[in-house]
Amino acid sequence: MNHTFRCNIRRLLSLLLALMAAAALVLSSAMPVHADTKQQELEAQKKQAQQELEAIRQQIKTNENNIEAAEAQKELYAREQSAIKVQINALNQQIEDLETQIATKEQEITDKQAEIEQKQQEYDTRWAEYKDQIFAMQTLDQGGAIALLSTARNFYQLLTFDQVLQDVSDANTRACEDLENQGNQLKEEREQLEQAKADLEAQEAELQNQTTQLNGKVDELAANIQAQDSSISAAEAKAQALQEAESEARAKFNKAADELDSYLRSIIENTKNNYANAPISCSLDFICPLPSYKYISCYYGDGGHKGVDFAAPGGTPIYAVASGVVTVATSHSSYGNYVMVYHGTDDQGNTYATLYAHMNSWPPVSVGQSVTKGQVIGYVGTTGNSTGNHLHLELRVNGARTNPLSYVPH
Repeated sequence: MNHTFRCNIRRLLSLLLALMAAAALVLSSAMPVHADTKQQELEAQKKQAQQELEAIRQQIKTNENNIEAAEAQKELYAREQSAIKVQINALNQQIEDLETQIATKEQEITDKQAEIEQKQQEYDTRWAEYKDQIFAMQTLDQGGAIALLSTARNFYQLLTFDQVLQDVSDANTRACEDLENQGNQLKEEREQLEQAKADLEAQEAELQNQTTQLNGKVDELAANIQAQDSSISAAEAKAQALQEAESEARAKFNKAADELDSYLRSIIENTKNNYANAPISCSLDFICPLPSYKYISCYYGDGGHKGVDFAAPGGTPIYAVASGVVTVATSHSSYGNYVMVYHGTDDQGNTYATLYAHMNSWPPVSVGQSVTKGQVIGYVGTTGNSTGNHLHLELRVNGARTNPLSYVPH
């Protein structure tokens, strides 16, 4: 009788436990319908905040590039301006040299003109003397010659008198011609000096023209440098405004991310409560989520990163690091296709959950499904906000994201 009673009691308790487990499973299966709607709303808010933040950061990056480009262009202008100033200094030196040469030529021309005038004076004096002699010879020819002949001392003088007069005339003619030739030579030399001076003045004018053009280029470059300074100042002012906007957008994004994290923690807590009677105990004996991987491409905490990225070929199977219950199996704009698994509590009452993101396809597991350690829950991909095939692994201890490498072997 007692034995039969005990058996009946045991059967009744087993039935009640089965009913409770079934109710918990039904409750957990029904919960994601509401959770998905709320989660999608929070994810949409986070996505919008993230897009706004990324848009501002892109503006900041573009503005920084504009500043760098303006500073680089300003440097080019300054270098070109310095090079032109060197050219101007060289031209000014050439102009000074030409001015010295022109002054020398002017002095040479003045000296040559003095020689010409001196030679002209000699010519005029000789010509006057020659004219006087011609006049005297004409006088002799008109009767004075007889008196002059009477002075001859011998017959030879008498015979050569006419030749002497001719020789005197020829000598004077040659002297005048020589002086005239010398004068013409001096004039030719003066003309050559004047031409050389004109050539030097033409060179000076050309150099002056080049200097004027280069000075104009210097002024143009100065205006360009000033314009770049204005652009840099405007961009720096914009950078300050963008930094303030970025701070506000980051705060908005952090708030949306915290709200989503809070909701995900509530899912974990609900899962914990729903499976309170089920034997979900976390021994912390985790395994690596991948059979193999290339390297860790991003560590926890790098640039605010809240997980660990394992670079691996697409299609690599992803293992549950420990036994547990699937609480999320969906797709997200940032996470892509991802799964969250609740692993229960440790001996101190701390709860543990892991998140596996960027799977190549819709997760092969579903919400409420129990999984065992080492069970395949998805495959490596690059969905969501990802630039290459990798697994993004997160660990949540008591709902707070923690460095997975502190618990997961790698």
